[in-house]
Amino acid sequence: MTSPHLFNLEILKYPRTPHLRGSRLQIGDQADAVPYDALAGRHIVVEEKLDGANAALSFGADGSLLLQSRGHYLQADQMGGRERQFNAYKQWARAHESALMALLDDRYVMYGEWLYAKHSLYYDALPHWFCEFDIWDRSAQQFLDTPQRHALLDGVPVVSVPVLYAGIAPRRMQDLLALLTPSLGRSTGWKAMFEDQVQRQKLDLPLAWRQTDRSELAEGLYIKVEENGQTVERYKFVRSDFVQVILESGSHHSERPIVANGLRTGVDIFANKIQKSW
Repeated sequence: MTSPHLFNLEILKYPRTPHLRGSRLQIGDQADAVPYDALAGRHIVVEEKLDGANAALSFGADGSLLLQSRGHYLQADQMGGRERQFNAYKQWARAHESALMALLDDRYVMYGEWLYAKHSLYYDALPHWFCEFDIWDRSAQQFLDTPQRHALLDGVPVVSVPVLYAGIAPRRMQDLLALLTPSLGRSTGWKAMFEDQVQRQKLDLPLAWRQTDRSELAEGLYIKVEENGQTVERYKFVRSDFVQVILESGSHHSERPIVANGLRTGVDIFANKIQKSW
């Protein structure tokens, strides 16, 4: 069920993530960037930064299903309109509501990237459209670390974002950036798959390409500092050419026709047991 007082509930927005120095490399972007030596000697977890919509799922004290996107709640039983890119998210959450309620109850908020609609990167081989990346413990007032998150989600059909590295931060930033490789959510034939999808939808192909990053690389890296069972800091590194695609596209993805990202062959997001590996 959905709470009748949905918009009176306090929402926990996902924390703003600062950039590491060198990320984006656009004029004026470096003023608030954090130097790499802030990570020296610390235990970090590095994830592929996926290009989608920030989303979250939790439950109220009355058992109501709460779906959110950044700073607002979604209408869980209303399809289309301004929330049309979340239609399948709502259907997926309802399909697994009982299992997720038993796991999360009103204690945990599960954050993830909702990847149904292409933003700037097109994916053709995702293991799921919802990829979890953080869990807030309302009781302990902290974000769980990666091992606790993965253990908590072990028995439910939820895929987590890919972990590229876990350990003490490399001494040199260039060794960290060596982890920025082709996205794990794409096949080698993603460009042909993208063109097929655009043509099936009878959209303007040259325009669609202007709104799409042609690079083979992932958007960037997401870096978490984890200590004593919790995530205490987070940083991101985004390719400068990825940012340039956004600046030159001429529009925001929310104003365009939705081009659906592709799932790996055989993926059923409504199944009770799924393949969680990338």
